[in-house]
Amino acid sequence: MKLNALRWALPALIICSLHSTTQAQVSVGPEIGFTASGLYNDNDIYAGLNYHAGVTAHFQLTDFLAIRPSLLFKTGDMKIADDYYDEKYSLNRISLPVPIMYSHMFGNNSTLFAGVGPNLMYNISGKYSSAGYTSKIEFGSDTAGQIKRFDVGLQLKGGYQFANGISLSTFFNLGLSNLSNDAYYKLKSMDAFGFSIGWMFGSNSDDYY
Repeated sequence: MKLNALRWALPALIICSLHSTTQAQVSVGPEIGFTASGLYNDNDIYAGLNYHAGVTAHFQLTDFLAIRPSLLFKTGDMKIADDYYDEKYSLNRISLPVPIMYSHMFGNNSTLFAGVGPNLMYNISGKYSSAGYTSKIEFGSDTAGQIKRFDVGLQLKGGYQFANGISLSTFFNLGLSNLSNDAYYKLKSMDAFGFSIGWMFGSNSDDYY
C-alpha cells in the first residue's frame, strides 16, 4: 500500500511543480557524481563505488520551498564484504529522485537547500558473478530466481548552489522495495553516501531574487 501511494504521489508532485513554474525560478543542468552503493539481505552486504550522470532541475516555488528532481543513469559493481567469497552484482539503473526542499536563496543569488522525497529506480540490466562464473541477471516478477526491476525508495539530499550555477550536493538513498521475488528472502538497495556536482542554467522569474 505504501509503495503504491508513492507511485501515485510522484506524478502529482511533478504536475504540481510544472504548474507552479509560471511563478517560480527554474534552473536545469547536467549532474555527475558517485555513490557508495550497496545491496543487502539477511546475511550479506554487497558494496562498491557506483557512478552516475544525468540532468537535474530546480523549481524554486516560494522563498523557502523548492522541488529538485533528477534523472540519472547509475552504473557500478557491488561486491560481498567477505574475503572468503567472490560474489558481485553489476547493475545499470535509472534513478528518478524528487526531493522536496527547504531552499534559501541569498542576496548574491546562491542557494542553500536540504530536503527529502521519493526515489524511483529502474533496473535496466545487470550481471551476477560468483567463483569466476558470470551470468546475466534475469529481471521480472514471475519466479524466485528473478530480481524485480522497479525499486521505490527514499532520498535525503542537501547542498549548495553558487551564484555562477555550480552546485555541490550530498545525498542518502534508502530502498524500500524487496527486489527478491522470494517471500522468505530479502534483497534491498541502499546508497550510504552520494556526492554530485552540477552546473545549473536558466530562470523564468526574478520573483525570489
